Amino acid sequence: MCKAEIQYPYIVADVGGTNARFALVSGKNEQDGRFLISHQRTYPSIEFEAIEDVVRFYINSLNGIEIQGACLAVAGPVVNNQINLTNLNWNFSIDALTRTLNLSELEVINDFAAYAFATSHLSPEHFITLNKGEAIATSPIAVVGPGTGFGVAALAPQNGYFNILPTEGGHMTLAANTPLQADIIATLNKEFEHVSIEKVLSGPGIMNLYRGLAKVEGIDAPLLSTAEIVQHALNTTSGNTLCQRTLALFTAWLGSITGDLALSLGARGGVFLGGGILPRIIDFLLASDFMQQFMDKGPMKEYLHHTPVHLVTEGNSALLGAASWFESRSSQHE
Repeated sequence: MCKAEIQYPYIVADVGGTNARFALVSGKNEQDGRFLISHQRTYPSIEFEAIEDVVRFYINSLNGIEIQGACLAVAGPVVNNQINLTNLNWNFSIDALTRTLNLSELEVINDFAAYAFATSHLSPEHFITLNKGEAIATSPIAVVGPGTGFGVAALAPQNGYFNILPTEGGHMTLAANTPLQADIIATLNKEFEHVSIEKVLSGPGIMNLYRGLAKVEGIDAPLLSTAEIVQHALNTTSGNTLCQRTLALFTAWLGSITGDLALSLGARGGVFLGGGILPRIIDFLLASDFMQQFMDKGPMKEYLHHTPVHLVTEGNSALLGAASWFESRSSQHE
């Protein structure tokens, strides 16, 4: 099998429950090998009935530029040829979408798998280190984080390369560490058939957590959006202690769950925190109990103390990962 030359330009996209972000990759920088990305657009996912509609809308915005292919990073499991986006009513097959859009090549990858694939393209200026640790090059790397849902993926090293392990870890049952957390889960169990990690540790989950905390503490709290809760929590003069405690509980719980995932994935290669929420609350996160809860695992505390933890601040991570995946796949074609 011979390696095929990459055909430019091609589309990359990060399609989530809230937004669909697109860009055009026209090549690589000759000096540093970084992808040349342009024509970036962001569209609210809810404004489109199907994925083909938003992709076609973006293609039409390119004013006749001839597209050689596309790679879509989507918020949902990629099982064989069939894709179901978890937080959108969008279902499609890769083959049918390729024909509908008249593309010569289409790759589809889980969004957090794309985040994972992007880690090799991140420089120190693209992330903030929460725990330096000591990365082991032969150990897996975990990529986790809250957005519209809760994403989990890993990179497993093998013979000098990394295999991507996409997961649906955000749908695992949420565990409690404290009586308060147990009470909140019990309260939310009255609303939801299953209280998963992303029912609390996600954008919509922040509203569930706020509402659950208020009910447990007997507070008649007004209904607030996630943006409003976060805004009140970050404003130390707002006097809204319920919002502040909600976000404090969110970050601490996130630390505990991230520690669990680091242990289960054996992520001594490092943990990268992604998603759309954490870059908006950096100072709050750094001052929170996140790292304390991350390491609070009894006899495994020392193991996690040596595990690097980084917060990704590069906004194009999923797009970079999609581009890297597309070119790795294209280069394998005859």
